[in-house]
Amino acid sequence: MALASLRTAIEGGLAPGQHLSVADIAASLSLSTSPVREALSRLCGEGLVEDRRGLGYFTRPTPLEDILGLLDLEAIHVRLAARDTGLADPIDATDPTIELWIADVMAHCESQPLIESLLRVRSRLAPLRRLGEAPAQPAAAESDDRLGAYYARWRIAAGMLAARVRRLDPGHSEYTRNIV
Repeated sequence: MALASLRTAIEGGLAPGQHLSVADIAASLSLSTSPVREALSRLCGEGLVEDRRGLGYFTRPTPLEDILGLLDLEAIHVRLAARDTGLADPIDATDPTIELWIADVMAHCESQPLIESLLRVRSRLAPLRRLGEAPAQPAAAESDDRLGAYYARWRIAAGMLAARVRRLDPGHSEYTRNIV
């Protein structure tokens, strides 16, 4: 039960680098801490969780290379889906506009395997995107390829996101505190 619940929570979008409190997880599942520790240990073996000696368990940080690869994969998926829909290009490269446009492309794309794959990639990127924003687009950087500009900004932000999830500073991590 603990293993299934933790796996679902991690795959459901826990932020990379997030602290996992054994006591709080055990309390929320109405279990003792032993099965929770065993489940976390098993997830460590699978590479989904890290055991930082003296600090506890954390969701696995996402390396910069993985973030960049996911962004590139998402961009390819979106371009393929957009090619088949015939929708007009986005009107600007701002995050809200592009996100709405991508949702529209996904709604009109007829390739179900492509959409399913895109959804998996976007679900892996979602917790990272919640950690920060892509830098604003400079006014002089207007481009005809608005989607390319959007992904270029997120590639710049990827370094900051990777550094942020690696940080061990409790003031910047999402720790769950045990109050006894």
